[in-house]
Amino acid sequence: MRTDRPPSRIILVRHGRSTFNDQGRYQGSSDQAVLTPTGIKTARQVGQYLKSIAIDAVYTSPLLRAKQTAGEILKAMADKRPKPITVSNDLREIDLSVWEGLTYEHVRHHHKDIYDCWQQRPEEFKLPYSDSNYHFPVNDLYERAQRFWTHSLPHYSGKTVLIVSHGGTNHALISTALDLRPKHHHRLQQSNCGISVLEFSGHGVTLNQLNQTTVIKEILPKLKAGKQGLRLLLLPEDSLTSVACKQLAHRLAAIKLDFCLSVTAGQQWLHTLLRYHPSITQFADERDDFLQDWHQGGTEFFGSTQELMTGLAITPTPSIQTLLMQTLGGRPYQGEKLSIKPGQLSVIHYPQSHRPVVQAINI
Repeated sequence: MRTDRPPSRIILVRHGRSTFNDQGRYQGSSDQAVLTPTGIKTARQVGQYLKSIAIDAVYTSPLLRAKQTAGEILKAMADKRPKPITVSNDLREIDLSVWEGLTYEHVRHHHKDIYDCWQQRPEEFKLPYSDSNYHFPVNDLYERAQRFWTHSLPHYSGKTVLIVSHGGTNHALISTALDLRPKHHHRLQQSNCGISVLEFSGHGVTLNQLNQTTVIKEILPKLKAGKQGLRLLLLPEDSLTSVACKQLAHRLAAIKLDFCLSVTAGQQWLHTLLRYHPSITQFADERDDFLQDWHQGGTEFFGSTQELMTGLAITPTPSIQTLLMQTLGGRPYQGEKLSIKPGQLSVIHYPQSHRPVVQAINI
């Protein structure tokens, strides 16, 4: 990629909640699901949030639930300038063939071996078509995502593009952009109407935001893998001003915090930050890389609990970048591809007996 090109900003939005979401059914590339009233409402909230952003083009999946979401977003933006809307078949959801329409519970109980492969080894996961020929859904999805970037991105140098698609598709788009492999497909979360932002420039790709759900009135993204284990809220220590601490303290007031990890204790800004959590347990460590110990050891303890434990971890930005990238399945040196912003939270969930999931970055 040439270094003299202005950056391109890509805004990714997963479709709003659908009828199949409510019914707990696999949707895949089927087109029977439509938005629920909640899905329509949250799509409009996303549109209100994006009103101040000049969007140059809109891409959508050909599936109805995504096209409905794009329509509600643009309607709420109330922008009279026509935006070209391109329907791309490469943006359709993962093809789950014989699973489509089945409930999650049915698949877990009646397709256990295949389900375990889907969860633990997604790059090996295969399903039959109706004619008994097999395909590899995750690998195929990643090939489509890479094809979309190759064919579509060069047309929008220096532009802002809105993509309305699906949870699995957005996983693959973000992962291929960051050079992450299909084997780590389940390592990041995409909530209904969650917003993610990628920036492509001559210097490479940066993930500026992942799964922002505060615009749809979710303080933190909803937990998908059960309300157990450990949830870490990561906050960069850098540039924590008194004003930023007060604002963040109000946000944290609505969250049940069980403990706080930080490089230093007793600082006045820390008291301000935790003002609504006077009885919280605090752990202090002089090492900047203390998160690695918690990632490897502390999570084993909390991951065995029957309840959800939520901790706030305050540490320098490079430590957060390294931990997030490792959790996503990348190498530590790739952490610079993640833009960590002062005063904003990133979230990792360590479910019980389950791989860790990056729920959000910069929310």
